Amino acid sequence: MSESPASRSSGPGTDGAADRPAGRILRLALAILPRTSAGRKLAAGAVADSVGSGMFLAASTLYFVTVVGIPATQVGAVISIASIIGLISPVPFGRLADRVGPTRVYVILLAARGVGYAGFALVDSFWPYAVLTCVLTALDRGCSPLQQVVVGLIEGGENQARTMASIRSVRNIGLTAGFLLAGAVLAIEHRAAFAALFLGNALTFFVIALVVERLRRRVEDPAGAVTVKKAVPLAEETAAEPDPEPAPVRSPFLDLRFLLFTVSNGILSLHDSVLFLLLPLWLTTATSAPASAVSVLLAVNTVLTVVLQVYVAKFADTTARALRLIWFALVPLLLSCGVFAGAEHVPAWPAAAFAVIAVVLLTVGENVHSVAVWNLSYDMSPAPARARYLATFSLGVTGQQIVGPVLMTAVVLPLGTAGWALLAGVFLLAGLGLRATGGPRPEPAVDHAPAPAPAATARATGSPAPTDTPTTPTLSEVES
Repeated sequence: MSESPASRSSGPGTDGAADRPAGRILRLALAILPRTSAGRKLAAGAVADSVGSGMFLAASTLYFVTVVGIPATQVGAVISIASIIGLISPVPFGRLADRVGPTRVYVILLAARGVGYAGFALVDSFWPYAVLTCVLTALDRGCSPLQQVVVGLIEGGENQARTMASIRSVRNIGLTAGFLLAGAVLAIEHRAAFAALFLGNALTFFVIALVVERLRRRVEDPAGAVTVKKAVPLAEETAAEPDPEPAPVRSPFLDLRFLLFTVSNGILSLHDSVLFLLLPLWLTTATSAPASAVSVLLAVNTVLTVVLQVYVAKFADTTARALRLIWFALVPLLLSCGVFAGAEHVPAWPAAAFAVIAVVLLTVGENVHSVAVWNLSYDMSPAPARARYLATFSLGVTGQQIVGPVLMTAVVLPLGTAGWALLAGVFLLAGLGLRATGGPRPEPAVDHAPAPAPAATARATGSPAPTDTPTTPTLSEVES
C-alpha cells in the first residue's frame, strides 16, 4: 500500500521534520525584524554596528594594558574622564542636529566614529589613546539620541516603535556575536589580530552610515525634514505663499515637566546597574548560589530581551498605551527586589532558582520600561527641537551610569534585605514620577482663522484652494 505525500513528509527522519527547526528560526527572525524595507535595512546596520562594538568592548582594555603597555590605572582614569565628557556631549550635537538635520549629523558622526576607531590600530602610547577615547566617547553618546530621531523620521507612525524595538533586539544578538569573535582574537594574542579587530569595528560604522545615508537621500530634504516631491504644476508651487516661520521652542532645560520625566527615567534605569554590576557581586558574596550561575543569568536576560522587545512594542503604539505600560514595568521590578532579598536566606540551589526568577522579573520590567519611555520621550519632544530634547533625555540614563554603580556597591549590597527594600522604594517613586510627568504635549490652541491670501492667489491662477493640510509621508509610504 503506497503512502500519501502527507504521510511521507510527516514521518520521522524525513525532510519535513528536518525543515521544522529552520521554519522555527525563520518565524523567530520574522517576529523580531521590522515590517518595512527601510526598517530592515536599519536593523541590518545595527547588527553590523553591534558586532563590531562587542568585539571592541571585549578586547580593547586588555590590548591597551598588556600589548601597548599603558598602566591599568591610567586606562581607568581615561575612561572616567571620557565618561564625564560623554555626559554632556549629546546636548550640543542635538542642537546642531535641529539646525542642519538629524539624519545628516548622525551620518557624519558615524563616519567620524569609523575613522576614530580605525585609529586605535595605530595607538602605541598613552596620549593618543587618551585623546581618541575621550573624542570617541563624546561621539558615541551623541549618536544615541540621534538614532532615535532618525528612526522616527524614516519610519514614523505605527512602525517606529516596532523598528526601534527590533534594533534593540538585534543589537543584543550582535553584541553576543562580537564577544564570541573577540574570544578568537584574545586566543591569538598577536598585535596584528587586534589591529584587524579595530579595523573591523571601524568598518561597521561605515556600513551603517552608508545605509542611513542612502535612506536619507530618498526621504530627507537639506533642512532635515522628511518630504516627497509633489506632482503639481510649477504655477501652483509659486502661487502658494511660503510657510510661516515655526514658533520658537523653549530649551528642554527650561521645560520642568520634561526634566522631571528625564530624572524619573534615569532613576528607574537603575535596573541596568542591578543587572550588569550588582548581580555578579551579589550572587557570589550575599547568596549560597554557585558563581557559575552568573553566566546563566546573563544568558537568560539576553534571550528574553531579544524576544520581549518587539512583542512589547505593539502595546506602545500610542502615547496613552505607552504611559499605561509604566505600571506593567513597575510591578515586576518591585517583585524582583523581593525575590532577590529572599535568595539571600535560602540554601545554594534554591538561591540559584530564586536568582533566575528575579532576573526574569527584572528583565521583563527592564524591557517594558525601555519600550514605554522610548515612545513617551519621542512624543513629548516638540518636532522642531526633537534632537535637543532627546539628547537632554539621554542625560538621565547617563547619570544613572555614573551614580548607579556607587549606589549598588555602597548601599544596596552592604544593607542586604534592607538594601533591596530601599531599592524597591526608589523604583516605586521613579515609576510614579514617570506616570505623573509623562504624556502627550498640549497642542497650542488655534485662535484665528488662516489668512485668506493663499486661497485668493490660488483662485487667481485658476486652481482650487487647498482644503487639507498635506501630511508628511514616511519611507514606508514612499516605497509602497
